[in-house]
Amino acid sequence: MKKSLFLLLFVAPIICFSQTSFSCHYVELCKWNSYEESWGNCTDADKNNSLFVMNSSETMFTHTTTEQESTYYVKEAVYTKEQSDKGFFAYEVISDAGNEYYFIFDMTNKEVKAVSTSGDVDDWYLLRWYVKSIF
Repeated sequence: MKKSLFLLLFVAPIICFSQTSFSCHYVELCKWNSYEESWGNCTDADKNNSLFVMNSSETMFTHTTTEQESTYYVKEAVYTKEQSDKGFFAYEVISDAGNEYYFIFDMTNKEVKAVSTSGDVDDWYLLRWYVKSIF
């Protein structure tokens, strides 16, 4: 009985309100094709070990690679309850360097995407990381 009470009071809250991490192993870069109005001209997926860690309150996340660590601050969560039930989470964010992005964390397809639509339309790009594990 004491073990059950301990698990209920101390372990359950840790599981329910813990951070979520996305370990990625490949990344590709796509450019916006304004003529066809679609993403294209994608690079081959390059090996790129990186880790995204979202805090439990979904107010910020970090992206760590072998070269650097960046922090992104959530301006707005832009997903519905139905989308989150399917493992889809989208955010408008600003980086610690002041750049704005639209990030998508797709648990179903095991992808993380970052879209930059700053500047001229010919400069727009999409980064897509392929997730190897979510924990």
